[in-house]
Amino acid sequence: MHIDEIIKNRKTQKVLANKVWPVSSNQKPIDQTINELLELAASAPYHRKSHKKYGKNNQLNSCLPWRCYTLDTENCRLLFNYIEKQNIKAGKVSNMLAAADGLMLMTWLPEPLTTNVKKQDKTSEPVPFEGNIKNMEHIAASSAAIQNILIGATARNLPNYWSSGGQLRNVTLRKFLGIPMKEILLGALFIFPEDSEQKGAIIKSGSLRHQGKELDSWVKRVDISLL
Repeated sequence: MHIDEIIKNRKTQKVLANKVWPVSSNQKPIDQTINELLELAASAPYHRKSHKKYGKNNQLNSCLPWRCYTLDTENCRLLFNYIEKQNIKAGKVSNMLAAADGLMLMTWLPEPLTTNVKKQDKTSEPVPFEGNIKNMEHIAASSAAIQNILIGATARNLPNYWSSGGQLRNVTLRKFLGIPMKEILLGALFIFPEDSEQKGAIIKSGSLRHQGKELDSWVKRVDISLL
């Protein structure tokens, strides 16, 4: 599809399975797809490098202001099993893990604090960041990377969903998956099989897809000659 058409056709598709879908014996196609989507994410623009503390003595030492933790189909099911075993009330996240071909957990890297910021309770990640230009640019860049992934998945006719994470923000699951608490989860990107609808899944579209889209409602044309 033409890029404009791909962007306009991109839509939220929350695929919910009532039972766990089987894992293909050949994981190479989904591994390749995930890598292709990650290459698209890496092409997103960013204005500032992440703070040097994230690169020091870390395996993930890129200067990019985001990180990504990926799970293939088999590991989506293993995570589903772990959540069930730990009796974690993950709601629709569990239904999506039962159906997903892949999951990408995108985090962004906040700048070190220079003032005291109130911490949240210990059951979920803290929010240790300040409202400054650097952090705003890091979030914007990470969001652009996420959008690249979603557009790439749409171009491949793969249903996709960007979740805020829900229980995936939980400390227990963060530690289980090896995602440092100093990083902030920005999105959990689920990639589903192309034939999800034929498998009898419940597919929920985004409720805001057609709201607020009229250009005159959010665009102001600046005509300097009239000022």
